[in-house]
Amino acid sequence: MKGIWLSLLFLTLPAFAATGDETIYELSVSTDSSWTSIEIRDDAEWVNAPPGKTISVNGRSGIKSYTLSPKKMHLRSKGRGEITLNLFVKSKNAVLGLELCKGKASSYIWVKSSQSKQKNDTKKKDYCEKAALVLQLH
Repeated sequence: MKGIWLSLLFLTLPAFAATGDETIYELSVSTDSSWTSIEIRDDAEWVNAPPGKTISVNGRSGIKSYTLSPKKMHLRSKGRGEITLNLFVKSKNAVLGLELCKGKASSYIWVKSSQSKQKNDTKKKDYCEKAALVLQLH
């Protein structure tokens, strides 16, 4: 009987010890720049909203264009109003490497997970900044 239980234990151990499973995380994004892009630098990908969730894009002055590919999000606005959106990323990692780009010198872009927040508000026009966003604390 002990041999059967030990065999069952060893059969189930890999399921508990497995790491690196892909998880979908929801991120909040806000910007007031004329154009904004967020590029993922590691093996993660932007994905469609999972069942029961939606991607929403809200802009006070209007949105000219919005493009979402597996590695990059690009957004152009009509005016200098704040735009907020939520995005979903699928990743095996607990930290997401990003490149945050904005168009105007006096503007900002921030990306927030449930664990951390990264902001690009450097006073330079057409400026990109590398960032690391914590998705899950262990």
